[in-house]
Amino acid sequence: MSHGIRFDDIRVCDNLIIEGHHRYLSALISDFALGRVPTNSTSSTTPIAWDLVEFDENDWDTPAKIAHLNKLDAEYNGLEIDFVARLTLR
Repeated sequence: MSHGIRFDDIRVCDNLIIEGHHRYLSALISDFALGRVPTNSTSSTTPIAWDLVEFDENDWDTPAKIAHLNKLDAEYNGLEIDFVARLTLR
């Protein structure tokens, strides 16, 4: 986000994030204006206060998953895959 890469809007119902929690937090950290799209909640939607969320700092993405997501981001943004891949180097 801090490099100008576009991302899908988050989906919200009232004040609840239904889809896009990671994008929401990333947008807050990088001071990025992320769009919101109204959607419906389901019967399994359970509101949880942000101060009760425990952050897991483990990196669960495999190199193959990161490469796949980089490809999708490059296509979505009309960028070269090498450029996007350089942004995610660890």
